Amino acid sequence: MKFGKTLMVVFIPLLLSGCAALKTANIGNEFDKSSKDYLTLLRWQEFESALGTYVSVPQQEEYRRKLKETGEVKIVDYRVKREVCDPVRGEATVVAELDYYRPPSVTVKTVVDNQKWVYEGEDDKRSWRLTTPLPDLR
Repeated sequence: MKFGKTLMVVFIPLLLSGCAALKTANIGNEFDKSSKDYLTLLRWQEFESALGTYVSVPQQEEYRRKLKETGEVKIVDYRVKREVCDPVRGEATVVAELDYYRPPSVTVKTVVDNQKWVYEGEDDKRSWRLTTPLPDLR
């Protein structure tokens, strides 16, 4: 009987720490998927979908204003230069370069998009949300 209690004292903390590590890894994987999906939506000019899915609610009005101000723009490519995710704090940053043009011009320009993300929401419905607006695409 003593062996069983000792085994439980050792096993339960290991099990709990393993669960915490798994949860942290899952949060990091969620961020990776969210940031890639967001950039893909931009690449295909799905700005409204990107806004509704990934932009933090307090930032949506500013994002929408920036979209309107930008007018027609075609993003032709993006490159992620740096990505840092801290799943424990629920914060992440992405530095991406966006290549774009504004019709009728065919001149491709490049802009750096410095994104800040937070893991927010109610406990069972948390998700990664962008807290920065679009960069200047004029």
